[in-house]
Amino acid sequence: MGSRQESLQHHLIPEDAVFDEPGKCDAAFSCKRVILLLGAWLILWGIWQSLCIGNAAIDVAENIAWGQNFDWGYDKNPYFGAWISYAIFCLFHDSLGEYVFYFVSQFSAMLGVFSVYLIAREIFKSRFAAFLVVPLSLMIPYFSHSSSEFNDDMISIALYGLTGLFFYRSVKNNAVGSWLLFGLCAGLALMTKYLAAALLFPLFLLLLLTPEGRACWKKPGIYLAAAICILLVLPNVFWIFGHDFISIKYAFFRAKLQGMPGLGDHFTHFLKACGDYLALLILPLASLFLLTRGKNQDFPNFDRLFIFAVGLGPMILSAIFALVTGGEVNSAWLTPYFVFAPLLLVFCYRPVPSCSQLRRFTALVIIVTVITMLITAHEYLYRRPYIRSNCSHQVYPGKTIAKILTKEWRDRFASPCPYVIGKRTDSCFFCYYSPDHPKAFFNNDRRLSQWIDPEDIRKQGAIIIWDTKNEPEYLKQYPGALRLPPMKLERQIPPWFRSLVPTPPKTDDYQAAIIPPLSSRPGKIAP
Repeated sequence: MGSRQESLQHHLIPEDAVFDEPGKCDAAFSCKRVILLLGAWLILWGIWQSLCIGNAAIDVAENIAWGQNFDWGYDKNPYFGAWISYAIFCLFHDSLGEYVFYFVSQFSAMLGVFSVYLIAREIFKSRFAAFLVVPLSLMIPYFSHSSSEFNDDMISIALYGLTGLFFYRSVKNNAVGSWLLFGLCAGLALMTKYLAAALLFPLFLLLLLTPEGRACWKKPGIYLAAAICILLVLPNVFWIFGHDFISIKYAFFRAKLQGMPGLGDHFTHFLKACGDYLALLILPLASLFLLTRGKNQDFPNFDRLFIFAVGLGPMILSAIFALVTGGEVNSAWLTPYFVFAPLLLVFCYRPVPSCSQLRRFTALVIIVTVITMLITAHEYLYRRPYIRSNCSHQVYPGKTIAKILTKEWRDRFASPCPYVIGKRTDSCFFCYYSPDHPKAFFNNDRRLSQWIDPEDIRKQGAIIIWDTKNEPEYLKQYPGALRLPPMKLERQIPPWFRSLVPTPPKTDDYQAAIIPPLSSRPGKIAP
């Protein structure tokens, strides 16, 4: 009984030590070891996801469909995610296929974690405390099994971390170079997702309400940062005005604000947002209780406020949004918020290193990693292809459809297919996997695909794809379209696994039609 009380006191009553003595743990928790840990984690999950998932993510395919049509905005998001995804696709897809995006997604997550690690080193002055930020992050799902999609949320993790790092250094040192990098990262974060405003607003308050922040207004760096940020954002602002605020309307649609939310929605969506955030912090927080707490330390006031601004500010603003408007905060929107959460946990708990306790902590991290890897394998190699009733995008037979329909088009017309029409999933995957990489016409709706000229489709032709249960109404607009035989296709799983398992995965039914090019139609002569 006495030993249990003593153990409890280690967690609830601070020790005399504060983190660790300067220099004592420099070798054990060096920056080199942090880089090795993050590199090993990147390789581990990049390989594991490549083995478990047999498809590109839909968000990746969608960004490619957007990015090949250079514009300053798209119907869901600003431009940067689409641009960088398409650049990576052009550079590496022919040699590495979709696997490159598993590794790039991990790199983005690890870059965000490393940025926060550097912040922790500068604030805590303790290599142990800074090091601890890293394994705590790795126990959050968005840095492991949920990081397979190189989408705007994963890109935001890196940009949030970098934005916070350069902001902190800018205020502390007032160096022009740091301000320029802060302006660049802040602008790119906004042009990846408008939600980055939830991070930038608390940082702006620090510039107004702290002596260190107010001092920055007397130097040119902050104005140069603002100029860079505005230059990056302004083209998208003009684009929004020219396209009926479609990306803003989409955000309101995802938040379920098309109509007037009921009174209960304000509270349920508020509680859901808070619950979604706190649920993913249970494991990192519980793991800290394996370590002894340290005593309170008098950190500079700005450092304290900065940690709470980046660690809680975005989440508080999102919760207030849900409470005031009644809108729903999608759980995926919270993804980049978690990059700063371990910094806040370490700051509040102030763990002290102990060899025996660190061994238990390390064992817990390893156990959680192994369990998470097994869950990932079960989800993508068994449940989704063999059990789940509807076909998710991770097992959508995009490669097979692209191979069949591309061959069908080329056999008929001996030329690349220029356009594909269909729902987001059908058109994006065909655009991604077909060697012709046609332009996607989402739902035959020009508001969603502003780069499309309908007359050019009638001239050059297109492929229309749909699942047999949902024949599109717009098919009637193309009376000359040639229907192809229905396709019953297995769900996509990695080839190595399919060769080992004799039982085939579930099948789904798809159909396609071809709009012939004008030059190939009887009695028509192309101009």
